[in-house]
Amino acid sequence: MRARSLLVIVVAVAAVLLLVGRTATALIVDHAWFEAMGAPSLFWEQVIDTLLLQGGAWIAGSLFAFANLHAVRRTILAVAVPSRVANIELTAMIPGRRLLSGTIVLALIVGAILAIPLTNWEDLALVRHGVPFGEIEGIFDRDLGHYVYWLPFEETMYLWALVSIVSLTAMVLVLYALTRSLRLEGRRLAASNHVRRHLSVLGALVLLLLAWSYRLDGFDLLLQGSGPDGLFLHVDHRVTLRMDSVLSYGSAIAALIILRTGWAGQLRAAFVTLTVVLVAAVGLRHAVPAVLARGETLGDPSRRDRDYIAARALYSRRAFDVDGMRIVGADTSVRAPLPAPTSTLARRAALWDASTLPAGLGESEPVAASARTARAAVTEKQFVDVAGLGWELVDDQLTALRVRRPIAASESWRLALVNVATPVLRDSSLTVPGRADAHDVWPLVGPGVQGSRILDADTATEVPGALLDTRQARMAHAWAMRDLALLDADSLAGVPLLVSHRDVRDRVRRLMPVFEQSEQLFPVRSEGQLYWVLHLYSASDRYPLSQRWQIDGGVYTYFKRAATAIVDASTGRVRVVPVARPDPVARTWMTRLPRLFTPVSALPPALVAALPPASESALAQLRTFARYGARSEGDVVRHLPDSALAGGVPAPVMLDQAGTPQLSWSVALLDEAEGIAGVATVTGGADQVTWWSPSVAPSIRWPVALDRLRAFDDSLLGPAADSSRRELRVRRGRVSSISTSRGVLLVQPVQITRANGRVVVSRVAITDGTAVGVGGTLAAALTMLGETVVGSVPAGSADRRDDVERIEGDAARWYERMRQAMKQGNWSAFGAAFDSLGRVLGRPPQ
Repeated sequence: MRARSLLVIVVAVAAVLLLVGRTATALIVDHAWFEAMGAPSLFWEQVIDTLLLQGGAWIAGSLFAFANLHAVRRTILAVAVPSRVANIELTAMIPGRRLLSGTIVLALIVGAILAIPLTNWEDLALVRHGVPFGEIEGIFDRDLGHYVYWLPFEETMYLWALVSIVSLTAMVLVLYALTRSLRLEGRRLAASNHVRRHLSVLGALVLLLLAWSYRLDGFDLLLQGSGPDGLFLHVDHRVTLRMDSVLSYGSAIAALIILRTGWAGQLRAAFVTLTVVLVAAVGLRHAVPAVLARGETLGDPSRRDRDYIAARALYSRRAFDVDGMRIVGADTSVRAPLPAPTSTLARRAALWDASTLPAGLGESEPVAASARTARAAVTEKQFVDVAGLGWELVDDQLTALRVRRPIAASESWRLALVNVATPVLRDSSLTVPGRADAHDVWPLVGPGVQGSRILDADTATEVPGALLDTRQARMAHAWAMRDLALLDADSLAGVPLLVSHRDVRDRVRRLMPVFEQSEQLFPVRSEGQLYWVLHLYSASDRYPLSQRWQIDGGVYTYFKRAATAIVDASTGRVRVVPVARPDPVARTWMTRLPRLFTPVSALPPALVAALPPASESALAQLRTFARYGARSEGDVVRHLPDSALAGGVPAPVMLDQAGTPQLSWSVALLDEAEGIAGVATVTGGADQVTWWSPSVAPSIRWPVALDRLRAFDDSLLGPAADSSRRELRVRRGRVSSISTSRGVLLVQPVQITRANGRVVVSRVAITDGTAVGVGGTLAAALTMLGETVVGSVPAGSADRRDDVERIEGDAARWYERMRQAMKQGNWSAFGAAFDSLGRVLGRPPQ
């Protein structure tokens, strides 16, 4: 018996030592990483908040578990353990002191299990250090920071308390049933006085949790009211909130009654009290507000909610930074970007966006191809895109940058440039940037890059990492990372430098855990180096009285751009550039950890100018602006065109701002009459501003413009006698709105899928609402529109061969269409086909 007990003790001690050792080494490794990244204060912030959160939950959970388990222990008089010595059977009684020790150990284990899920130390950090918003909502008269900082933390504590009480209650019931203190006698549930009093205390705690939930329901009502789209209404303010308050206080009083009656054995009174609470919960919380909302007791239904609708507009504009939009022509401190000159538009506007470009590069499954094409397709499928598209000007032509990772680890990553202003797309390979002989690893940090890498610290001087220059450091990292090879790191030449957390998103998340990351990760080239650019957002689903938008799979009532993380692909260095006007959440992190942020003035100007626009925050901003208007103009009804944002943001355009090209994209907003009310342009670079250009000329009606584009498209797609198979392979692209020196131009490419699966732009149609230009390229369409195009996009020999094939094919189809029309005597169709043939041959009708 003693030998068995000794073995159990040894195993337990060994397990504790292993757990403590793993925790200690993990802390050492994390501290070394944060120290290398220049953020040791963030490490201590994480440790302190985790200790406060999980340590406090462990203590509270252990005390609560011990109180319940000790209460069960008091019903156990003795525990007999049978044993056998030779042929003699003995019965040994476990001493009370050992039972008490076992109760303490079990309570500590239960408390630890309950504390494990509490890993959201970031919420506690915001509660401790959150900068107030400085704005008071008028319902509970609380600062808006209460909802963004405190409310998520309080809801976490409520869920933890609910799980703890329910779990311990179930455990207590099972233990009482095993000890026969709680049993069925016929159809009656029999329990001792001790058990009844214990369950009464637990029942009272459950009612206190119910009171707590009604308190939280009151705050949640400001987030999700009973009106359309969760609008907080007059009935919610005057009735439902008061019902929540009554039910909260009533549940707390009922908890005291349950405790008193259950303790005294007055079970009927306790049952009546519980029944009243449940009936009141249904009647007061749901039935009464529904009845009062139907009549005129609360006022005229057509007028009583006007103030709440206005409050929704006000809070939504603040939550999604509509006030941060700038109006072209207004007196602002930031110079507006120049409208795109029509003379250079053909070189600086993309015919392809991020959703159509892969198909244009022939990555779809080939239908019929030569053996060489098939082998190329197989080779192409061995690589996958690891990030979004980067955009830059190469020889004054808008070009997309693609970064591809091989499926096989032995292959090298590929970089390619694609001229997106041409109808036919082809890759142009690039030399891998920033490849240093010092560590011969590229990219050192990238999307989806896993594992760690050991470099020579003497040669990789710009790479942040943990030095393994002592045996203690190597042992700690080997234990924490479970990699015994790290113990031999001293055999390498020079000083070993360990680089871990090489995935871009993981690296940025560890440094900026309070921000939401952009769905798109952009590659950016600057001065021969490649950088990963990731936009960071201050986001919350607890901001009150605001519109709820779905953004990147989440639903938010508050969403603003906070910063931009720039990660060097060759060194892994992270620089976080805050916005010019940071919101309170961003100011909280900047105040607490100032060393993590880099001012935009400290970056190379070329890198700053290459930063892409922040699309997620801009889309939420534009949706809010379209629904609620700006503060200066009041409620103006606008809306986005149908399918304007299907497949992501529109194709980009390069605009000039203060002589510097900036990447941008535009989208039109329509008024109630379906006219173009203006064009919103989202720019990149240092400012990252959304510009609103209201229409000053007579509004272009969107349906009329689309009908004009379709009329020309239908006359150019092919003869009616073509088979349905061919017509199914023709697709009209998305209509893009571009603010130019001529005014608003609408551009629509027409794409055709060839027999080998390749997609090309067959025609480009462009209109200013009155005239329409159509051509094989954007330059040709602009020329047909009467614009002068300077330096049209040159085409290589392969592109010219594709153009010749396309022109010959189109001419043959139109000739066949003319023959059929002549046979049928349809001279109108003959004339239309004749004019189309002239356009194909570059001789449009005069």
